Amino acid sequence: MAGEKFPPKSPGSNLADSQIVSQSDKMSKEKAQPKPLTETEYKALAEFRYQIRKFLRHMEEHARELGQNPQQYQVLLAIEGLPSGARPMISTLAERMQLNHNSMVELVDRCEERGLIRRARSGADRRQVELVITADGHAILRKLANGARQELRTIGPSMAEALQSLLEELHLPKSGAENGRQRLGKAKKTSQESSEQ
Repeated sequence: MAGEKFPPKSPGSNLADSQIVSQSDKMSKEKAQPKPLTETEYKALAEFRYQIRKFLRHMEEHARELGQNPQQYQVLLAIEGLPSGARPMISTLAERMQLNHNSMVELVDRCEERGLIRRARSGADRRQVELVITADGHAILRKLANGARQELRTIGPSMAEALQSLLEELHLPKSGAENGRQRLGKAKKTSQESSEQ
């Protein structure tokens, strides 16, 4: 290889190569950059965030009025409302609450100290520890969840309207929006049925 000669490059060949690379880079950058939001989309996104935050703030204040820590209520709700098949373990709750593992451990420790939950060995795998809501925890959860349901009856239509507006502004396919409305309708029906009991 030491004595091997390569054919000389024609004048400007480096420039042509760099132009091809630049065009390729430019095209991939153009594809990677999403279309900017319109003013209406920004307003819809802001309204949706506002409605969510308003609901969460109401629930935080309601928890404090009852002498409870809002995050501890969220732990109880996360455990009680886990999807089917999910096990109430610290790692699962950390994901559901979007907290890091160490913060979740501290929060669970505080809940346990207050007698809201207890740790128990898993029946399926004795090495695993699951979290169980105590009778006191269930009593607090019922009070706060009833308050949440009542607040959703009040502001739920505004939240649904904000979400619908956002979905329309994002130009999602109608089938996706319709499926969302169907799920929302089923949730309303379930909520009404449970409140009638």
